Amino acid sequence: MMVSVKRSPSIAHGFEWLALCASLAAGERCAFAVPVVSPLWPLAAFAVVVALAAWLASGSRLSRLAVAFAAGFALALHSAQSRKEVLEEAHVLGRGRPFVREFRVEGGVRLASRGGGVKWASFLSSAASVKVRVIFPLAQSSPAPQAGETWECAGWLEQTKGDDPSLRRRLWVKGKGTYARRVARGRSAALLGGLRSDLSRRMGIGLPRNCVAADLNRAILLGERARLRKTDRDAFAAAGTIHVFAISGLHVMLVAHTFAFLLALAGWPFRFRGLVLVPALWAYVAMTGASPSAVRAASMASLYFAAPLFWRRPDSLVAWSATFLAVYGSDPMKLFDTGCALSFAVMLGLFFCGRFAAGRVRGRFAASLVMTFAAWAAGAPIAAHAFGRVTPGGIVANLALLPAAGVSVKAGMAGIAASLVSDRLAAHINSFAALVAGTMADLSRIVASIPGADIPVEPWPISVCAAWYLALALLLWLLQRKTGSL
Repeated sequence: MMVSVKRSPSIAHGFEWLALCASLAAGERCAFAVPVVSPLWPLAAFAVVVALAAWLASGSRLSRLAVAFAAGFALALHSAQSRKEVLEEAHVLGRGRPFVREFRVEGGVRLASRGGGVKWASFLSSAASVKVRVIFPLAQSSPAPQAGETWECAGWLEQTKGDDPSLRRRLWVKGKGTYARRVARGRSAALLGGLRSDLSRRMGIGLPRNCVAADLNRAILLGERARLRKTDRDAFAAAGTIHVFAISGLHVMLVAHTFAFLLALAGWPFRFRGLVLVPALWAYVAMTGASPSAVRAASMASLYFAAPLFWRRPDSLVAWSATFLAVYGSDPMKLFDTGCALSFAVMLGLFFCGRFAAGRVRGRFAASLVMTFAAWAAGAPIAAHAFGRVTPGGIVANLALLPAAGVSVKAGMAGIAASLVSDRLAAHINSFAALVAGTMADLSRIVASIPGADIPVEPWPISVCAAWYLALALLLWLLQRKTGSL
């Protein structure tokens, strides 16, 4: 007996999901614009219940958007109030005794040595809605913090003149009464940390210990950005290629498709590949530090590959929207996270341009050029607003680097697999992967040196960014009118 598969939602239904995302973000933005009313968040939560009841009673699209707006408003008010309470507590305590909290290591672990041979460690974390970087002295014999661990720290929270939610404050663990001690490591954190160290070792088989290209290869596949030299990071930023050398949605999707290809070779039916692929993908994201863009990409990929398990066709736009609602609904402060905004914007731009290019743009090079321009155009306003720079050179660099990144990721995975069989074979594959990574870095430096590749600008206001996106939407609509419907 044949079992029918439900049709995927239409593009019009996908736009309804996008409208929900826009309503949620608008509600959060409005709430952050009036932080003085944050203590009234319980009333806003009650308004959500009322709006939800109205939607259930009427079933209209407008009431659905009202629920999303009210939910975003209430969630952001609660987040703003939590942030205010934490800052007030830290500043009151800061006049006499340290601020004490348990912090979960969310990534960004750094080690540094300063005067007198003192070794310092730091990691990214949060206290309620306040993003912090915990900085503390580390004994020479003590292990460095690992992602997923919990540390109890007593220190002094940095005070700033303004209260910009997008800025990460520093918690200094130094002076009288301060301390930093691990209270829970977690078996999964230990396993993932050990696995990451082992994979990093295997990727270096056959290469010199201080090989720069090998460090680039580790950064591309495992997210070990601390190994990168500052001059290299600056060149990548100037060339608009920093996303290639840091774990992002690009890497997660490359790894996801590689896993899917291997499962296909093993004979796994398409419907059941998600059973293996989704857990493996989340393990990879956790091992590489769980950056916001990687989490976003893993969430989208999980929805995409899990859809066949429920007899539904995968739909990228619905997966994007559901991930957006989950990410920004669970943490409204993500509204101020530039990396998260870039990740979502670029993926949405790729989706629409991909639908337009399918069947219209012929030739692999032309399709790559369209998609590269789409990714750059979708991210350019956010980069100009946050960093005050526009990188037209990124269009040229990414045209070559994006395919090369796929080769680098696959070569790195092949080298790890080969190391389980033969170190000699792994050495040859690792040398090839390092060659590809080194070539990518050289190309980034060349592009960064071209006049006009990196243009410093005054940070763009929101109105200019909105006008840019409206112009892009109008351009796509006009092209679609000429060539046929999406």
